Amino acid sequence: MNFSKRSPFVKEIMFERIYPSKIILPMKMHYGVPAVPAVKTGDYVRIGQCVGVPQKGAFSVPVHSGISGKVSDISEIRLPNGIITPAVTIVNDMKRTRLDSIKPRSGFKISATETINIIRDAGICGMGGEGIPTAAKLKRARNEIVKDFLVNCLQSEPYSTCDLVAITEYPDYVVMGACACARAVGASRCVFLISENRKEQRKALSNSIDKIKSDFKDLEFDIKLFRERFPQGYYRLVARALYGKNLVLGETLEKSCRAVLFNCSTMLACWEALSDNIPMMSRIVSVTGDASGGHNMLVPIGTPVSELLSNAQDVRNGSDRIIWGNCLTGIEIKDPEHTPVVKTTSVISAVRRAEVPKTPCIHCGLCSECCPMNLSPNTIYEMLNQGLRQKASEEGARDCIACGSCSYVCPAGINLTTAIASFAGEGRIIEVNSLLDNSGLEDMTYDNYEAPALGGTSLLEDYSDDDDNKNKKSSDTITLPFERDKEV
Repeated sequence: MNFSKRSPFVKEIMFERIYPSKIILPMKMHYGVPAVPAVKTGDYVRIGQCVGVPQKGAFSVPVHSGISGKVSDISEIRLPNGIITPAVTIVNDMKRTRLDSIKPRSGFKISATETINIIRDAGICGMGGEGIPTAAKLKRARNEIVKDFLVNCLQSEPYSTCDLVAITEYPDYVVMGACACARAVGASRCVFLISENRKEQRKALSNSIDKIKSDFKDLEFDIKLFRERFPQGYYRLVARALYGKNLVLGETLEKSCRAVLFNCSTMLACWEALSDNIPMMSRIVSVTGDASGGHNMLVPIGTPVSELLSNAQDVRNGSDRIIWGNCLTGIEIKDPEHTPVVKTTSVISAVRRAEVPKTPCIHCGLCSECCPMNLSPNTIYEMLNQGLRQKASEEGARDCIACGSCSYVCPAGINLTTAIASFAGEGRIIEVNSLLDNSGLEDMTYDNYEAPALGGTSLLEDYSDDDDNKNKKSSDTITLPFERDKEV
């Protein structure tokens, strides 16, 4: 959908740091098996400490604390998306005591395998989608021998500008993270995808590429411009736009296009882990809505939504709904005080409830016109209502990407997206599983870690500079230049 003729959702980009009074860390913020708490009530936790370790032999990622303080509670919580998971609550002592291992790393030679393992142990998962463990996706791309490493800088969701801030504030980290990961998977081209009207971000990326391209002579760099419209960054839409291929259910970019796609904020997190030994413990979140220009906040993972809103009082004016996610695809939050920011939370939206009179479908065809997957949502909706699941599937229901566009434009007020996306979700599981099948990913599990031994540590301590074993040459060695432009 093209929002260009509407008033801008966000008038200006602001950047703030938030230090919450507490954090609530769910053990499941990613695709896979929940982590297991590695601390107990009363334990003192430091910044960067691993407080949740993956289950033995499980496909999972560790969880780290972004504040220092004492563990006040460990109990199950229900997230807005319906996931029930153990969560560790830590009360902030505001001393910002961090692990000694969190410090800039000097330049050294590192193998592609070790690069992927550092990203794995940093607990990094996709920050712009389902939270697929980044290391597993990198390993799969390496196995498939991809040519193009694509970085999604499109940020097409209404209200959200967190990725744009990541590019503006830390362009070198985004580019260096992409270069390191591109080398790790063996790609020959690093391509940044960005909307054509994001001139400031394009300039920032270009300047960063110019600074480091002499260190990556084996990589070809490119910036591809896309039209400003929603949705834009979904991998099947990218495949159509860049390669002219319409991927069917179960097909991947890796196999069909010899490419792999990552979010730009994920690349920032990867370079923080590689360069500064920082695990994934914070992220930038847009807090905005109908009433204001909005805010972008750098917050520890686990920060309660209520604390974000208390630092953005102007956002609440006139709003009666708080949305966990963007205004088209997000989920309404009933209890902001006990709902945390998770690794995949990019935006918190405060909006007014739309009072659209509900009527039977008038067959106007608007839903079909705006569907990016070229579906007929009204037809599929009627089939599902009649229990004709097989016919709905044949009509393409499983291709739905749950963008919310059809419900947004429907003059009859019919919630088409919920019904169709729920059915299509079964197919999405097939898609993700096809991406993360066990072929070559056996070492992405954690067979060798014992939870009791990890309390009070970071998994990244295994990659400290004085570990000679990590500086050895190997058949897949890559050299990473370490130039920093931001405080750890």
